[in-house]
Amino acid sequence: MIRFINCIKRRGDISIEDFNRYWNSQEFEELLQRVIDITKAKNFTKNLTLDVEANVMIQKERGGGEPFDGIIEYWWDKGSELMDLYDTDEAKQVRQQMIDYQRQFIDLAASSAFFTESQ
Repeated sequence: MIRFINCIKRRGDISIEDFNRYWNSQEFEELLQRVIDITKAKNFTKNLTLDVEANVMIQKERGGGEPFDGIIEYWWDKGSELMDLYDTDEAKQVRQQMIDYQRQFIDLAASSAFFTESQ
């Protein structure tokens, strides 16, 4: 199983309320669905980080920084499935639309995106 994981930090000039408005918008949902449709992802999840005391405790115990604000994950059975579709014109277009949308509320430089493989 190949996964694309996107750990997201909100822009410093965007309130949590505004971040959540962008995050939960119909426009974002439609973009995420287009990624699924174009890349034929097998599964997908979009999660917001909870504002709970346990997260503060974990940060203090580990000496870590603030958590990401949200996580997006897509799954594929094989990397070759994704790569066959990744460079199509349609995929390039939706990737650019996603970046343009995310720039409105996400600090892309402070966020992290990467592929993993389940063993």
